[in-house]
Amino acid sequence: MEDLFARIVLGHLVGDYLLQNKYMAIHKTDKTEEGANICLLHCAIYTATVCMFLCRFDSCFNLVWAPSPLVVALVFLSHWPIDRTALAYFWLKFIKGRDILYEFKSTVTENEYREIGLPFACFVYAVADNTMHLVLMWTFLRLVI
Repeated sequence: MEDLFARIVLGHLVGDYLLQNKYMAIHKTDKTEEGANICLLHCAIYTATVCMFLCRFDSCFNLVWAPSPLVVALVFLSHWPIDRTALAYFWLKFIKGRDILYEFKSTVTENEYREIGLPFACFVYAVADNTMHLVLMWTFLRLVI
């Protein structure tokens, strides 16, 4: 699939942004059974969306290629651990990158750039999270597709 990465990116954007509501985004990392179920639901929706973008159709919209069960499993497994554990947050703490909680809790007196720092920290987190998702899924899928 010569356009594998483009299909992965489109599926990722739709599944992770257009189809994930605020409640899912906030509670999928909760250390409860409900948190696990919310993450499971989000990852199932995400996996279905990415797999729909991976499907191939001919000029008459007949399905030519559909993801195998292995591809479906790899899409799911490339998303679940990153979202369930908020891996991007821990990665940024590990490399001493932008810390959303620090920026959020800081006051103007201790952090004169708080108004800029908080949105920028959120942006850096989103880029780190998306990079992890896309690199892991692309690595998995290029081996089997």
